[in-house]
Amino acid sequence: MRYSDDDKALIMLSADATLKKRISAFESVEHPSQLYDDLSLADEMIAKMQQHGVVAITRLNELYPQSLLDIYDPPIVLYCRGNLDLLSSRAIAVVGTRKATRYGKDVTKLFVEAFVAKDICVVSGMARGIDSAAHKVALDCEGKTIAVVATGLDQVYPAENLSLAQEIISNGLMISEYPIGTTVHAYRFPERNRIVSGLAESVLIPEAGLNSGSMITAECALEQGKELFVVPGSIFAQQSQGTNLKIKELQGTIVTDPSDIVGDLQAKDEQEQIQLSIEQHMILDMLDSEVHFTELLEKSKMGVSALSALLSEMEIYGLIRKISGNYYVKCPMI
Repeated sequence: MRYSDDDKALIMLSADATLKKRISAFESVEHPSQLYDDLSLADEMIAKMQQHGVVAITRLNELYPQSLLDIYDPPIVLYCRGNLDLLSSRAIAVVGTRKATRYGKDVTKLFVEAFVAKDICVVSGMARGIDSAAHKVALDCEGKTIAVVATGLDQVYPAENLSLAQEIISNGLMISEYPIGTTVHAYRFPERNRIVSGLAESVLIPEAGLNSGSMITAECALEQGKELFVVPGSIFAQQSQGTNLKIKELQGTIVTDPSDIVGDLQAKDEQEQIQLSIEQHMILDMLDSEVHFTELLEKSKMGVSALSALLSEMEIYGLIRKISGNYYVKCPMI
């Protein structure tokens, strides 16, 4: 891959010791290369990358995923090894506890197999437990998978996942926001979780404890406006306390079968095929549960006649349904 001077400047910026100050400057200049008088260090870094088969995708590159540009603090550079085409794939993140039980692994296998069958890429963090299981199932099914790691791509952590990492590089994609030579540090794992959720359309947590790193990914997903799906587990299992808490707090959608998620994605596709007006989108966003006409009237700021006409039109299109008591709900396909 050919790198412009601006690309090289961003590669240097990603490894800069004065990162925060430089990022601020980067946001205020037209050409990032203006930040550096000498780009020779970038050439040295690129040479090292080439030795390890690493490609740098900067924010200026057309391959950089739009979904990441939309999140808080998007990575300046994505360092990649593997199939770059996967960056544009429809994806679901599957994350969970490092101390996975047989139940958690079975749930992961059930859902990931269904995602692969629908040509959905599985994104995870290559950690022990649920993450590794998700990658392995996707690879075993000859599906797509992306591993987001918290070290430079010349290293593998945990070391036991060396063969898994090699298989992902050969048949999937491994990415990191950290340059070659970056070693393991605990704080980098929570940092990378925003990328895991950012690459995905939604996040599934098959099994997670209260202190699981996947709970951070769950929060990232919610902050990014992503759908969070959680699988309930035994109330006696520590590995399910995190997912059960999300259910209790009504912060995630309960799923017990892959069709719960696949059906949701298909419904979104069908909804996008219908050219909805701003008002129709607004009404659909209000109907997370049964909502009374008067509440819709108050929230929409519309007149009675205008709202009644809009609701009638949406009923005809099969978008919503009126039920007893003058309440409205979304139709099942939405």
